[in-house]
Amino acid sequence: MRQLRVEGGPGLRGIPQVVVSFHYPLTIVCGRNGVGKSTVLGLAALSARPPADWRVYWGNARPRTQPDARTRYAFNDFFHRRRGAPALEGLRLTWVLMDRGNEVEIVDRFEDGRWRGVADPGRHRRAGERPAREIDFIPMARVLPASELGALRAAFNRDAVEAVEPLTEESIGKLSYIMGRPYTQAETQFVRGLGLASATSGVAYTGFDMGGGESSVIVLLSRLQAMPIGGLVVIEEIELGLHAEAQIRLISVLLEFCTERRLQIICTSHSETVIDAVPRRARVLLRRHGGEHEAMAHVSTRFAVHEMAGQVQPELLIYTEDAFAAMLVEEAIAGPMRPRIAIKDVGSNATLARQSVAHLRMNPQLKALSVYDGDCTEAEVEGWVRGERGERVLNPDSLILPGDGRPPEAWLLGELAGEYRDQFCAELACTPAIADGHVQAMSVRPDHHDSGFELAQRTGLAPDQARRMIIRAVARTHPALDPLRARISDLLDAQ
Repeated sequence: MRQLRVEGGPGLRGIPQVVVSFHYPLTIVCGRNGVGKSTVLGLAALSARPPADWRVYWGNARPRTQPDARTRYAFNDFFHRRRGAPALEGLRLTWVLMDRGNEVEIVDRFEDGRWRGVADPGRHRRAGERPAREIDFIPMARVLPASELGALRAAFNRDAVEAVEPLTEESIGKLSYIMGRPYTQAETQFVRGLGLASATSGVAYTGFDMGGGESSVIVLLSRLQAMPIGGLVVIEEIELGLHAEAQIRLISVLLEFCTERRLQIICTSHSETVIDAVPRRARVLLRRHGGEHEAMAHVSTRFAVHEMAGQVQPELLIYTEDAFAAMLVEEAIAGPMRPRIAIKDVGSNATLARQSVAHLRMNPQLKALSVYDGDCTEAEVEGWVRGERGERVLNPDSLILPGDGRPPEAWLLGELAGEYRDQFCAELACTPAIADGHVQAMSVRPDHHDSGFELAQRTGLAPDQARRMIIRAVARTHPALDPLRARISDLLDAQ
């Protein structure tokens, strides 16, 4: 599965529209409560049509009279609709899948009280049918203590064991690695479709005597070893019941299954340990802004964790010479990257070099970029840095703003006098003649730092508001600032 989409109608579980892409065989979906993580898992489990001989995992939370009758999951298994609930009329669900080397779109639309497949014009009428694929959904209920499940106690107290699914020798080795102690045997025993884990690690014991984390790992390994090549495993809250080291080792094992068995695994997690244990391509952060939902890919651990905590912390610190340059950088990168960075003005160009070297000495774990004014040269920057670092090998990241040898204020005034005059007019809501008059008045100031003050005097704006209008008219779209945007993007996306 490459992508899933929700759109149209009333939305689903309060999500009017969202697009979630999967870029890696193992995907960790994270985010605050209520942003749609469980919705993504449920839709993932509905993405394909399991073969007729496949029996999906059902767990112990819902005892069944016919435990082997269910071969697939249905919409109501994940999205229960009580009587009187708002209609789903117009809701459209899309899955983008790779099937035998071809990308296909499966689209379902809720119309006239039922789900209908949406045909793809110009393709064979069966092209929109779900391809066959083995799927397992493993819910949080896997960590429920066996001793607290009345149906499980009754079944294993009264009836004989009907079936046993032992872990293979290889899976027992993985179990020992994850839990950090040796096992010689582990299996799941079944009575009327209800499963009870048992294991031998020095002594033999069952799920009635083991913690939820240990039992959940046995469940996961049992299902993973049974999953055919190319299958999909969907796991709710992967870290439940496991300490940090076990979480790291479990993720390592899941990655091995993805590689060796070509499985796709999609999990949810709130654990910093789990998020940090996978590459950026494996991370999807779900966010909600008012009524809108967003799926961010390739996020850093720091950004994801602090987003969930409600206190976003910067992944990148940008140093500039003064507040004007800081404002220029801020306006140049307005958008999704902005919450991921902090900008600080520190003083002169030599002070900026001193701060960049000090940052590497004192806080190397936080990435930093020093942005020099356009009246500096590469040779000057290297000289300042060399004087600060001495003989130590410290190479701070740096970049020089555009300017052709001029400071930012003078460069911006030159652009406003040329092809960016119309944008300046739009910012001030004035005529071109009035804009030209403002630019001329600012340009004849002896000190270019006074340009914002001059515009404030002529328009009645606050000085900072006037400076921001000067900057915004140019910075949002000027191609000379593309290297700055690209460098920031590269630093944010680097592993």
